[in-house]
Amino acid sequence: MIRRTSAILALALLAALSGAPASAQVDTGNADFSRYVAVGDSLTAAIVSGGWLDKFQVNSYPALLHRQATGGAGGFEQPLMGAPGVTPPFFLANLVPPVFGTEPGIGQPTNLFLPRPYNNLGVPGATVGDTLRTITEGGMGPHDLVLRGQGTALQQAVVQQPTFVTLFIGNNDALAAATSGVVIDGVTLTTAASFESDYRTVAGALASTGADLVFFTIPEVTVIPFVTTIPPVVVDPATNQPVQGPNGLIPLIGPNGPLALNDHVLLTAGSLLARGIGVPRAVGGTGQPLPTQVVLDAAETATISSRVAAFNATIRQAAADFGALLFDFNGLFNRIAAEGAVVGGVDYTSDFLSGGFFSYDGVHATPFGYAFLANELIKAINQNFDAHIPQVGLGPFVFGEFQLDPRAALFQAATASSRTVLTEDALGNLRYLGMEIPKFTVATGGETPAADEPTGGDEATSGDGDSGNGGAATGGRRGGRNRNLDRD
Repeated sequence: MIRRTSAILALALLAALSGAPASAQVDTGNADFSRYVAVGDSLTAAIVSGGWLDKFQVNSYPALLHRQATGGAGGFEQPLMGAPGVTPPFFLANLVPPVFGTEPGIGQPTNLFLPRPYNNLGVPGATVGDTLRTITEGGMGPHDLVLRGQGTALQQAVVQQPTFVTLFIGNNDALAAATSGVVIDGVTLTTAASFESDYRTVAGALASTGADLVFFTIPEVTVIPFVTTIPPVVVDPATNQPVQGPNGLIPLIGPNGPLALNDHVLLTAGSLLARGIGVPRAVGGTGQPLPTQVVLDAAETATISSRVAAFNATIRQAAADFGALLFDFNGLFNRIAAEGAVVGGVDYTSDFLSGGFFSYDGVHATPFGYAFLANELIKAINQNFDAHIPQVGLGPFVFGEFQLDPRAALFQAATASSRTVLTEDALGNLRYLGMEIPKFTVATGGETPAADEPTGGDEATSGDGDSGNGGAATGGRRGGRNRNLDRD
């Protein structure tokens, strides 16, 4: 839980958190940021609370790094999305229980016709393999808006003749399995062999430019709030505390019977639990089991965790082989999950809603989280490139204009619960951004809720990264993604 200081102390801390301005004296040491390119996915694109919006993008970690490393010089171009966002961010529509919806309307790109590739090539939903493919999504999908038919993300990075590159890709190669509740090798979970082949291809091409390189490890996706917030036991909605039965805690009902304590219930289960689905009849529920698409059992969790470890081993080896700085984001992520961080007298943790690092979608960072990441990255660059790049001032992200929500103080009263609900509009945003989110048909009359299964199909088309010839996506592409903004 974030602990707020008094107003007087907050003002003093704000001054202490102001940091060095971007225009302060900068020494980049052996690093050259004159042509910086960032390759990645939604974390590089600065998605916040399911929203793809310019007010968040201007403080993406690549934009913050460039600003600090160049003394505030311009020229770092991003695919900016006007208000209310190509996907508007979630807002808390109801305090208790927490219900998240989205603002109406859809924004438009503001610099779509920039006559060169963007410096920030973070494509929401992109896998490692996607970086090598030309992908079309009907004109308004994330790949369309970032790549604009000008070649693959890798090709657009290389053609800029970069002097500095950050590569933060691979999250979606495991995330799809975690958010869909369905672990299918080669569909929702990229195979280790495909990941290694694709990652080394990307790394080798970037290394061939002669740029300074930073490769990020990827986080353990089974410990994000989207996966860990809802416990696998019955919770009293009045107290938000587990219900004690005669034999201990009362488990929720999963697809194969009572859930174990090491099973995970996904955030998408909130609307089902609110209807009593997954709750035993003896404690007021329907007795219907939760569908498999909102449950990760212990075996599935172990499979995903093992695969993430294999992906990170590939990244570490590639960094060693191609002379890149390895930025251990997974280590940073685990440290935050275990210990949190104190910034300006405020305790930040990985808890959903109250923790401050994760935004309302339970997957992506808050603006503070991205700024914190930028500072950790700057520390690593300073150490390894003999540089003296000033830190980002975190004051505006802790107390000022870049807080996640100006009503944040009120929202501290909202705590995550098993009744936390993401509306269908909110889930539609996540599907558009490339996340594997099943659609549920809430059944009546004792039937089990149905959900779409990932099938391996994909309405996007892709071609070989070298030839550019269109063709059906095969091999490592996961399926089931709804690439059109869904308002059903």
